[in-house]
Parts: sequence; structure tokens; C-alpha cells
Amino acid sequence: MRNPLHFVVALCAATLLFLAPSPARADSVSGDTSVVFSASTAASLSGMGLTITPLGKASFDTTTLTLFLPITSGSLGASGDIFNSDGSGFSVSNGSVDVTFRNLVVNTATGTLSGNMHFGSTQINELTIFDIGPDGSLTLDAKAAADLSTAFGMTNLAGTNVGTASISIPLSTGDPVGSTGRVTSAPEPSSLILLASSILALAALALYHRNRSELRTA
Repeated sequence: MRNPLHFVVALCAATLLFLAPSPARADSVSGDTSVVFSASTAASLSGMGLTITPLGKASFDTTTLTLFLPITSGSLGASGDIFNSDGSGFSVSNGSVDVTFRNLVVNTATGTLSGNMHFGSTQINELTIFDIGPDGSLTLDAKAAADLSTAFGMTNLAGTNVGTASISIPLSTGDPVGSTGRVTSAPEPSSLILLASSILALAALALYHRNRSELRTA
């Protein structure tokens, strides 16, 4: 007859191995990144003769001033999430000069929205375009603001609040992921500790009954 203690310990190890949270789920996300430009930002752009045009598979709702960027890949992890919109982005134009931003990436660990910027003969890859605040607010990053100022010969707008960003992805729970939080299916550490304690208690009980049985037959 098999030793019941060995069986229970093996069950404990297998259960913990099965339930241990993974550090990240790579390339398992899809959905949209939404960038909502504020009315004041739209008015300022219009006053400077600038227009925004979606690129790739992105779309722009002129009524709500919302830019929708499809998420093509990404990863969810304990230290932060990454959402890629490969091939998509937007352009800012005054009719004679076009500045494009493509392959946008939202990184919640660094609190940034970055991408590849191009105008004229200038190409800047992995440029931080917007800094993302805890509430999802977007401010124009200093480097991007300086490059836009150079491209259009306009005032440097570094630190200007341009709107808000949010992330919407379908998960097995049916809950969306917001710009300031994540939804994960990994169990809490306290749950794992409770489970381990319960199974080890069963192991101790099995050992107790085994010892009593051996004493009776001795």
C-alpha cells in the first residue's frame, strides 16, 4: 500500500506548481488604446493651423476627439504592462509639413506612450511622446515638444496637458484594463499560503493516523 504521506506531499507540490502566478503573459492581449484629446488641445491645434490624422489601422472620432489605436500585441506583468500598436499612429500636419508618429507603445511601468517620429529627413525611434499620469492624463514630453517646435517653428509646448489615455482589453474575466490598473487571474500570495497550510495540515494528519496504526499493530 502506498504511503499516504507521500501522496499528500506530492499533491501539495503539484497544486502549488499549477497555481503559481507567471511573471507575465506575453503577446496575449488585444483591444484598443484610446487617446481622448481635450477641447482646449483641439482648439490650440486648430488655432495653429494643425490637424490630426490617424495612420495605419487607427481611427479618429472628430465628435469625441478620440484616437483609437488597435493593440496588436503586449504583455501583462507584475512590474507593469506593455501594449503595442504596431503600424498604427497619427500625424500632425499644417498642410506643408507632416510629422508622423507610428508603432505606438504604452508602457505602464514607465508611465509613457512612445513611438517612432518622422518629419522631413529626421527619424527618431522609440521617442517618448506623452507622459502618462496616475489618472491617465497625458502631458507632452519635453523631447517630443522640442521636436514639434523645430518641425513647425512654433512655441515649445512641453508639459502641456493634451488629454487622457485608457486601455480596453478583453480578458477571461470580462473586465477591462484601465490606464491606472490591471486585471490578472493569478492568485494572491495569501491564498497560496492558506492552500499550502491546509494541505500540509492534511499531511500531518495522515502521518498521525499512520503512526497510530503502526503502534496498534506493534
